[in-house]
Order: sequence, then structure tokens, then C-alpha cells
Amino acid sequence: MGSSLSVPTGRRERQKLEREHRILAAARRLFDRRGYLDTSMEDVAHRAGLAVGTLYNYFSSKDQLLLALSRIDTEHLLNIGERILADPPTDPVEAIGALTEVMVNGITAGERRLWRELFVASIAAPDTLGARLFALDMRLIAQLTMMLDLLKAWGSIDASVDTSRAAGLFYGICLTWTIAFATRNDLTIETMRAEISESVRITIHGILPRSIAKKRGS
Repeated sequence: MGSSLSVPTGRRERQKLEREHRILAAARRLFDRRGYLDTSMEDVAHRAGLAVGTLYNYFSSKDQLLLALSRIDTEHLLNIGERILADPPTDPVEAIGALTEVMVNGITAGERRLWRELFVASIAAPDTLGARLFALDMRLIAQLTMMLDLLKAWGSIDASVDTSRAAGLFYGICLTWTIAFATRNDLTIETMRAEISESVRITIHGILPRSIAKKRGS
């Protein structure tokens, strides 16, 4: 009798996961095509082939759907970043560039309109959705910090560098161009990638003449 009870439990868990996947796939499709603001929970339920009440059993709001999709995307980027950290380039420009390139690929995977609406939704609910989305971004900043810590240990960057603040600086570069990507339809992915790459290079090498930089660092 014990074994017969375990089978339905496993089946229910598989059914639950399958429904979650269907819901999230439907939400992603609709958010990309119609936009976040123009998609209703009823639309998502219909696309997923579920009753609206069933959808609310899994996700209580559109914000929760958006946050779940953001978590999935962030986990994907972090997994790629972990592989880079396992065997990173020793050149600091290449090392940081490898991680920012992961972010660029994550940015350009979505529709521009969805990014615009994501910013609007985050600003409209800064203490809930905005805070939770920023918490996900903080994990990307932490990964940049880990890379900078490695570079510092190797002597590839100055020992006095505050790696967490430097990581925030590189994140800020990516965020700036994410906003530009969302708001400027004429901005090509190639231009954004080139601008981020050059900004990383300038940030790492500095803009002061070497003689002045050396004097101020002493």
C-alpha cells in the first residue's frame, strides 16, 4: 500500500512542474509578442491551456510571472559565468569582457519593448518587483566581483582596488547600454557590444597619463 501512494505523489509533482513550464513558456511568448503591459493573466492562462483559477494557484500576479522568468534567465547567465570563472582569461580586459559579453547576450535575447516595460514595472513597484529584480542583478555583480578578486590575486589589477565597487562600475556600463538598447530602436546589437567592450577597456586601463596615474597612486 505504501508503494501505491508514492506513485500518485510523483505524478502530481511531475504534473505541477509541467504546468509551471507551460505557464512560463506561455507568458514569455506573450510578453515578447504583445508586451508585458498588454498581456493579461487571462491571456496567459488561455495560451497555456489552463483555467485562470489554476494559473493563480501557481502565480499570484503578472509581476510574479515576470520575476520567475527573470530568475530563469539570470540562472542561465550565472551558469555560463561560472564556466568562465572556472577557466578565466588572465588578461583583465578579456576576463571582464567575457562576463559582460554574457550579459550582452542576455540583454539582446529579449524584445526591446519588453525591456522598456520591465523598467517601467520596476519603477512603478520599487519595493517589490524592483527590489527583487535588483537582487537578481546583485548576483551578476557578485560574479564580476569574484572575477576581479581572481585578477587581484594574480596581480593583474592593482591590489588597492575595491573589487565590489569596481564590479558595480562594470555592471553600470552594461545597465546604461541596456537602457539605450530598450529606448533606441536605431541602436544595433553590434554597436552596443562594441561600446560596452570599449568602455570596459577604458575603465580598466584608465584615462590619466601614465606619469600622473603613477604619481597619484603612490
